[in-house]
Amino acid sequence: MKKIVKSTIVVLAVSLGTLSINGSALAGSSRHFTSTLQTPASPMRIDVTLGEDLTFRADNLSTDIRDKHKSRSINNGFANNGYFGQRDLDRLTNRLKTKMEARLEKNGIKISDDATTVLNLVITDARPNRPTFKQMSKSPSLSIQSFGVGGAKFEGTLVNTSGEQGNVSYGWYETDIRDAQYGGTWSDAHRAIDKFARKTAKSLK
Repeated sequence: MKKIVKSTIVVLAVSLGTLSINGSALAGSSRHFTSTLQTPASPMRIDVTLGEDLTFRADNLSTDIRDKHKSRSINNGFANNGYFGQRDLDRLTNRLKTKMEARLEKNGIKISDDATTVLNLVITDARPNRPTFKQMSKSPSLSIQSFGVGGAKFEGTLVNTSGEQGNVSYGWYETDIRDAQYGGTWSDAHRAIDKFARKTAKSLK
């Protein structure tokens, strides 16, 4: 099976015994890891939030024109990158916080909830491999058998009482759909989180 071009996501929607293919653009399909973070001399706290656009798409369709009209159903959030559901996105923020803390501690950086040095991380984009519960509730034609490629994108700023201590950014999206049919709802986003945590921790070692 041919590889998917990096700027394109192919969504395989398997529903009611039929197979349909929809293409939609992935904004920034992958990016290099960049970091100007300074290694902290004191314990660090990790705060994770959702970006404004991703927060909006928890309960709405994307406003990006590249995400429009990828499905005959206006309520198809899976094809049109919206209706993710707040519960699913909260789970992603919790996973990023947990993974980042574990990686940093493994690399010798102490984590403390009372630390004045804070790494503020923002999940600016996330794409699921399978429809979320909310997406399926909005579009009955979807099923858990529907699948596509996914990923996520992040930004972060390290601050302490002296001010900003550097920035970090990373985005990763799968471009080969061959393994998507075997993954869970957020498999590629989880991989992006794991890669981001590992790279960030390594940059601060």
